[in-house]
Amino acid sequence: MMIAKALWLPIFTLTNALSSQVFYEQKDLEFLEKEKNYDEFLAHVNDIRPSQRDRHWREMYQSMSMGLIDYKLQSKDFSFESYKKIQQIANSSTMRNDEFFLVKHSQYVKKYLEECFYKASITTEELKALPAKQQCQAEMSSFWLFSKKDPDLGLELAGIAQKYQATINLWPFYEKAIRDDLANIYCKKPHVQSAAIKKLYEETFQENFNGNYKILVDKLIPMKCFNELVPTFKAALISDKTTGLDKEMAINVLEAKGKLSPDEQDLYALIFLLDGPVVGDKLNLAWSKLENLGESFSKRQKLLSEIQKLPLLPDKIFKDPNLPRHKAIINLFAKNFPEYLNYYGQSCIKFLSNKSEESLNIASSFQCNEFLKGAEAISKTTPVQVTPWVSDTVKSQYSALKK
Repeated sequence: MMIAKALWLPIFTLTNALSSQVFYEQKDLEFLEKEKNYDEFLAHVNDIRPSQRDRHWREMYQSMSMGLIDYKLQSKDFSFESYKKIQQIANSSTMRNDEFFLVKHSQYVKKYLEECFYKASITTEELKALPAKQQCQAEMSSFWLFSKKDPDLGLELAGIAQKYQATINLWPFYEKAIRDDLANIYCKKPHVQSAAIKKLYEETFQENFNGNYKILVDKLIPMKCFNELVPTFKAALISDKTTGLDKEMAINVLEAKGKLSPDEQDLYALIFLLDGPVVGDKLNLAWSKLENLGESFSKRQKLLSEIQKLPLLPDKIFKDPNLPRHKAIINLFAKNFPEYLNYYGQSCIKFLSNKSEESLNIASSFQCNEFLKGAEAISKTTPVQVTPWVSDTVKSQYSALKK
């Protein structure tokens, strides 16, 4: 008898609680809509039985949901509680596919995340700041995972994450734009290009990468986007700001996709050598191309003409010409492409004497002095079989400058 009573009490309590709960009717919701009572309306919007949720009910739901977001935006209420309430609405079966609501929802989420990261960044105590930032990152990743993946939204979220130096993987936010039908427009943007190139670069260091750059590019970057990256890769090949690894990857990618003519391959191979190459297949290939230049005066003249047009003459190996690898490359140029070394020497004389009225594409006086000192030393101590780096005229002019 005691057991029956114990079971009966909680059942009675639950039944009593259910019977005392107030369920709103549609006319109650209509009244709340007129009053703009967002909280009470949204707390009871699902009191209406599913079979009675008609078009009018959906329109009220949409109106009040968007009205709540407008109110939160205007009042700058970006608290976690408000965010979770709006997220609950966004996850409802009624609102999750409502295009008008989703636009408004995205506006709020961007503001919330911006505020979230900002508050985390100004927290003075590191132990408190780290969890706060991690929460912002988790909310951003979760929101994007379940969103409609609008490319513009993805780029905006990536911008917020980069602004506050978030440590999450940003590729998912960029990937949608890179694969979009308008990728040729998105991929003109510098930050999109940087993200795409960074992704390619990272993938080359993965254990499962087999060296096939064509497959790698095809997997990650559609042709519509890749075509916009070609000028950027080519610019990297002639830039004094890029490393030997950067240049090597650019050459590999462009060659794999058939974006380099034979003349361009020769030109970039020479720049690769002069700007501090990394050891590997590209160094060996560039070395062979330079060796072959010794047999063609016309090709050397054509290449020299193209090099002269560059914003800066490639000369990083001249910073320390006595390093064994650098000296070997310079000696190879002296033997097979002496015109370049002599042209560089002549340009340095003009640059150092400061007598030229023309704009010279020399990086600095340091490389010039190191190269010309090395050339002078070679002429004094070199065995007969090693070719001088510059002409006697250039050497004499440099000696006169030092007096």
